[in-house]
Amino acid sequence: MDWLYLDGANRKNGPVSDSQLDELLRSGKISPTTMVWRQGMTQWQPLNQSRSDGNPGVICSMCGKAFPAEEIVTLNHSPVCAQCKPMFLQRMQESANMPSLLNLWQENKKLVARSETVFPDRCIKCNAPAGGSRLKRTLYWAHPAYLLLILCNLLILLIVYLIVRKKAVVQIGLCERHLVQRKRGLAIGWGSVALGVVLICLAAVFNSGWWVLIGILVMLIGAITGGVMARTVTATKIDKEYVWMTGVHPDFLANLPHWGGK
Repeated sequence: MDWLYLDGANRKNGPVSDSQLDELLRSGKISPTTMVWRQGMTQWQPLNQSRSDGNPGVICSMCGKAFPAEEIVTLNHSPVCAQCKPMFLQRMQESANMPSLLNLWQENKKLVARSETVFPDRCIKCNAPAGGSRLKRTLYWAHPAYLLLILCNLLILLIVYLIVRKKAVVQIGLCERHLVQRKRGLAIGWGSVALGVVLICLAAVFNSGWWVLIGILVMLIGAITGGVMARTVTATKIDKEYVWMTGVHPDFLANLPHWGGK
């Protein structure tokens, strides 16, 4: 039975056979978390989940297929089937970055992911089930050395940042509690900005500098409070393929393989 799959731009591709799907996976054109569908499925699912349905077992981090536990070996903190073991060992010898089931790794207290990765159905803030909820986040990062340009001119810093910044897109899981917390944070942040503008406008009506000061304080306090509540993950580094993030719960990280074989 043939498969359809979504690429990084959420475009439908296929149909392809099981063997073609395996080849796409081995070549890196798709990953175990690529969304797939075939006749008989009620909805689109990640490849690793669709192949494990009705076939309980451990999912190989290389090919995304489920196998009985006795047919899986653990190498470099990753489950690997017998067929994929030679390729995995070869990558280790070449010092290549080891594959992760979900294109996710841990590096100390940071999470490393490929851009466009769909995270597992776990909340990144508490590791509780996310109930299928995903939040698409576009992350930006530029080397901190560029901040020195503020000594020249704030406008120059802004222009350079917009030119040199790197971007990564991820779809993170959030439980209901943290989704609500994020919405409240956004409401507090934007509400404070609106209230601050109103207070500053009142300053012109009453010709009082105190209203300006109060308006600025309301905007600053509200924006900081709302930002902390709404924050999910923060990029600490982005290159052409990967993004390093903080703000992820330790229990979520504990289930991931180590980055670069460390």
